[in-house]
Amino acid sequence: KCVAPDLSTFQTFLTEELTAAPNVASVKTSLVIRCAKDDPAVPFDVYEARASARD
Repeated sequence: KCVAPDLSTFQTFLTEELTAAPNVASVKTSLVIRCAKDDPAVPFDVYEARASARD
């Protein structure tokens, strides 16, 4: 699950970060039109901190 503040930021993340990763072969996306369940996602800064701690 990925949460972005706007579509432009989401597109930048996909094209410059996610698809540029050496272990990512392809990406499939879909957009939510209406939210049926609001489950909190992990913010990017938290994810990045955890990822760098593993390195």
